[in-house]
Amino acid sequence: MKKATLFLILICGAKLAVSQVSLTEQQAIDLALKNHPAMAAASHQIRQQEVLKGAGAPWEHSQIFHNVTADPDLGILGTSTFGVAQSFPSGKMTRATRDLHASLQAQAEARQGMTRQGIVQQVRQIYHHLSYLDGKAALNNRLDSVWQRVARAADVRHRTGDAALAEKLSAQDRAAQIRLEARTVQHEIEFDRIVLGQILGLGEPVQPIVEPLHEGGFSIADTTLLRSSAMAKYSQSAIQVATSEQEAVKARFSPTTSAGVYGQVLGNGAFYPGWQLGVNVPLFKKSLKAQQQAAEVGIAAANAEYRNALLSQQNELGHLLHEQEKYQIMLEYYAAEGKALAAELLRTGSLNYSQGEVSFADFVQLMEQASGIEMQHLENLLGLNQTIIELEALTGQ
Repeated sequence: MKKATLFLILICGAKLAVSQVSLTEQQAIDLALKNHPAMAAASHQIRQQEVLKGAGAPWEHSQIFHNVTADPDLGILGTSTFGVAQSFPSGKMTRATRDLHASLQAQAEARQGMTRQGIVQQVRQIYHHLSYLDGKAALNNRLDSVWQRVARAADVRHRTGDAALAEKLSAQDRAAQIRLEARTVQHEIEFDRIVLGQILGLGEPVQPIVEPLHEGGFSIADTTLLRSSAMAKYSQSAIQVATSEQEAVKARFSPTTSAGVYGQVLGNGAFYPGWQLGVNVPLFKKSLKAQQQAAEVGIAAANAEYRNALLSQQNELGHLLHEQEKYQIMLEYYAAEGKALAAELLRTGSLNYSQGEVSFADFVQLMEQASGIEMQHLENLLGLNQTIIELEALTGQ
């Protein structure tokens, strides 16, 4: 029974390993942009405005009428008129409406650019976090090896009477804590894989192909690049939409034409066909003038929002560049001093303890110093790379 159960576990594990999708960061980005519902929604919004742009200005409802006119000779139902009349939008209104939907289409495309940027940023952040977790797992493996040696040495020293039982148990506890931390890291990795699979729209496990965590770089020589970012383009599109709305309001002042056909039926049964042509002129313009003023305010508001967006981006850029510089300074320290110190402490610590050259308390302090240096280095690398991802998203690079 046990052999059969073990066989089934191995078969299931093999199938799971085969079904896992291995993806590089760029492959994951391409798949996310293809499958993410936010991108589908953005595409539909673009298509919607494209359809409306082709339709032009909406026509008013056709008027189907029946008029009755009294006649002194033929009575109260002397003449009945049946007909249909239709008003036509002006050419200016048709052009303004198409321009408005073209502006709304451009705005939808700009919104899609922001959506795309957000999805790419999400995927890249997950991949960099997974690189960080891989580095953390490797550090835990090194620390586990050190603490396993120390636990064995503490056991030997206890049996020879050179160490107290509390020292032996403390060493074993430290080794157990390292193994527990390693398990926690694996749980974090699995969680990131689940989140990544959800973003990619896959119903199967994803095996990200991650690179070792390394120091990235970002430089910007011209802050005017902010004007080409996705957020700036979206703010600019809002100005164009407001301008197009103003043109649509102006077009309502233009006269329109109407035409109709009808037939008159007299009380004596005689039938006379006819037709009519008309010009529709806006005689009462108070509401239209108010709409025009509101449209002008809308343009001013859109311009102010654009300037505010640029100012916000410039402030964010300054903050992120400061963060980048801060992380780079700390990474320079690690390269110049911290790396060598941590490596030496990890290399000689367990040996010095085994030989009785340092006490257990001193050894613990040295290990905490070494692991703190290495852990801080990993966190600085992650912080730098996440900052660079934000900078690249902010500037549209």
